[in-house]
Amino acid sequence: MVVLGVVVAAALWHTWLQGSPMQIDVSVTTLMFTHSWLPPGLLLAAFWLFCLWAESLYDPLRMISSVKIMQALVRAAVGVLVLAIIVQFFASNRVYSRFLLVAYVASTLLMLGLWRVAFLRLQSRFPMTDAKTKVVVIGTGQGARLVADRMGRHGGGLYELVGFVSTQSRAQGIFAASAVDVAGPVLGGIDDFKEIVNNHDVRMVILASRSLRRDHALRIATLAGEMGLRVLQTPFTWGLVSARVEPAAVGELELVQLGALEYPSAGEQIKRAFDIIAVLSGGIFVLPIVLVTCILIKLEDGGPILYAGKRSGRGGRAFPFFKFRSMIVDADKLRAQLQAQNESDGRLFKMTNDPRITRVGRFIRKWSIDELPQLLNVLRGDMNLVGPRPLPMADLVGIEQDAEYAYWFQQRSRVCPGITGLWQVSGRSSLGFQDMVELDVQYVQNWSLLLDIQILLKTFPAVVARRGAH
Repeated sequence: MVVLGVVVAAALWHTWLQGSPMQIDVSVTTLMFTHSWLPPGLLLAAFWLFCLWAESLYDPLRMISSVKIMQALVRAAVGVLVLAIIVQFFASNRVYSRFLLVAYVASTLLMLGLWRVAFLRLQSRFPMTDAKTKVVVIGTGQGARLVADRMGRHGGGLYELVGFVSTQSRAQGIFAASAVDVAGPVLGGIDDFKEIVNNHDVRMVILASRSLRRDHALRIATLAGEMGLRVLQTPFTWGLVSARVEPAAVGELELVQLGALEYPSAGEQIKRAFDIIAVLSGGIFVLPIVLVTCILIKLEDGGPILYAGKRSGRGGRAFPFFKFRSMIVDADKLRAQLQAQNESDGRLFKMTNDPRITRVGRFIRKWSIDELPQLLNVLRGDMNLVGPRPLPMADLVGIEQDAEYAYWFQQRSRVCPGITGLWQVSGRSSLGFQDMVELDVQYVQNWSLLLDIQILLKTFPAVVARRGAH
């Protein structure tokens, strides 16, 4: 719509100049692609997108009514117009005519408004059920029930209520019938919060109980921040559990959004930008390998091409971990039968001649081709190119009972997991669990962008030499 605004504005401008001595004979395509006006035009288009982002027009949980959409669009248009006026003022030669500027901002505002409102109406009539935000409500009393009811009536079909979490701990008996006033499943208590989030792929949490102890609320807010969840709270009289607060809405339900006072460092931002650029540019070269691998896997046994197991990410949040399937279908169900042949010390499962591996799977594992789909995890933000290796959720059951392992897991969860890391370039599967623990802690404590580059440079020789791969 922003690019179309340029076309409409140019057409209006040509119409305005019909019969005028100032008229010039230039086509719209020439104006857009080969004229000297293109650079400032691209600047305005980019600034349009920035203003839309700044006004939260890319947050579907905030743009929930036509009025709010138009208000945000008008503020964005004013920002674009002000920038254009400032640039014109300081430019030695005026870049655009005043009519062209006004026509561009007005036409783009009109088309963006029509498109946004039309899409909002279409979305409310045909909600995308697969894209619903999964929500849990903290509380089992009347307040929690009212929040759930209003979310269902006014949520615009954007939310799926997974269930409720009792404010009581496991030791207090969370399913006491007298304490439950909701018409929905009570998934567990405060102690079970992390498991509930991972088991049900929860994306948003609403604190809706006055009986929630403040220390429990702080714990939930901290965990939610670490796991990347959106946290909303009904405005209780006893105060809020976060220092960063802003208004929010679920449909027509007005709430308060909580956020942790954490700001990404410049190094983390550079790392994220580097990862995205590297994946997008390098993806062109690995695309032929990916296509051939897909065909071979499908031809071998007709099963699915990708395997998506649950792995632990930043803050302990579970995410779908993509790999090319290198084992037979339903290989996970056979792991228990092979546990006695585990060759790894500690909590991991490693087996050199695993009978579940297919012929194609053995080849792509040797050359680490099975790891290529994790580039999708990098683009999704689940992983980085470099970081601690993400562990299966099943391998972490009961880890809190061992203080040393619990500390190690807490340290490695402070950063996003990676496709490669110190463990991979130091021997991969030939290293024991204790070695991996030490390397993970070493990486987290000594992280730098230079260290990441060094690991990436060492990864290719390690893959070619097939050190520790099986």
